[in-house]
Amino acid sequence: MLTSLSGNLKAMLRIPKYLFSEHRPLNMCALINNCFAGYFQYGIIGNTIRIEVSGICQLKCPICIPQKDAIKGRGYMRFGDFKKIVDDNLNFKNVEISLTGEIFLNPELNDIIRYAHMKKLNITIRSGVNLNTVSEELLECLVKYRVRIMNISIDGASNDTYKIYRIGGNFYRVIENIKKINSYKKKYNSELPRLIWQFIAFGHNEHEIAIAKKMAKQLNMRFLLKLNAWNSAYSPVRNKEFLRKEIGYATADECEEKTHKIYMFACHQLWYSPQITWDGKLIGCSANCKGVWGDFGNVFESGLKNCLNSEKYIYTKKMLLGREKERSDIPCMQCDKYAKVKSYKINPIIDIFPMLLWFYQ
Repeated sequence: MLTSLSGNLKAMLRIPKYLFSEHRPLNMCALINNCFAGYFQYGIIGNTIRIEVSGICQLKCPICIPQKDAIKGRGYMRFGDFKKIVDDNLNFKNVEISLTGEIFLNPELNDIIRYAHMKKLNITIRSGVNLNTVSEELLECLVKYRVRIMNISIDGASNDTYKIYRIGGNFYRVIENIKKINSYKKKYNSELPRLIWQFIAFGHNEHEIAIAKKMAKQLNMRFLLKLNAWNSAYSPVRNKEFLRKEIGYATADECEEKTHKIYMFACHQLWYSPQITWDGKLIGCSANCKGVWGDFGNVFESGLKNCLNSEKYIYTKKMLLGREKERSDIPCMQCDKYAKVKSYKINPIIDIFPMLLWFYQ
């Protein structure tokens, strides 16, 4: 009966199949416990946290906001700082480690992933990597220490197309690194990490979407087609009907107009997966890249619990829910998505809950 309940709940919540694992059956007690245990201590729901381990990137993608923003500087998180966050906050079991930079440029990444595995943390790399510069040791480390899932940004199915946007990258080198990961998965008899081919649709690469999808299948990868949500004027798609058939919408604006939902929504992260930068700033969500709109204190100096329970952080959550008046010192005031939250009457806690629930076991 419990097995049946598990299956029915998965179906009801429409949990994506690529999140399933024979090693993670649905545990109702753990689900309930982890969804609410952190709330009393940290004021957040669940046991997930986002820690940017690198703010450095070697590519020069034309519309990448972090690349253009050098205000706060760039660097990487030291292993000692990562260890301290983990040791001081044992409630967290799921850690997303990518954000604005390329994680593989952190020279201490081996130690970070190894220690996370030792502490039985589920590491995810969902914000994406370009996988151009990575050692053989690190490729093995991803499999050996069971990184759970990794999005790889590959916006093309040939080197000529790929390098138009991923300036400084090499398509063939990325594919070769994926093959190496697959060989280590075979060596360790592991399905992890689950690899996702993340493809942003542009006018210059839309003709290779079908080829890329086929290549992804051959490489045992899930194919994720995304819309350009950063600058609609850059290389707009030409064959809009094709995109509509593939994912339902031709542009991010069209998606939002039809659904009254925010494409690449991040406001929920303040409740479910608060974001910390490589240098320790609690910035709330991943949209507040490098904390240019302000932050909620430094977790290295004040501790994560104190930052999450600060007056400013609590006020921000209430403001997003419409329970407090707008305040000029709140980072959300500079975010264009905040106006849409109000316009579409989005509840950041409820609207995203079903898709996130699976992670909180």
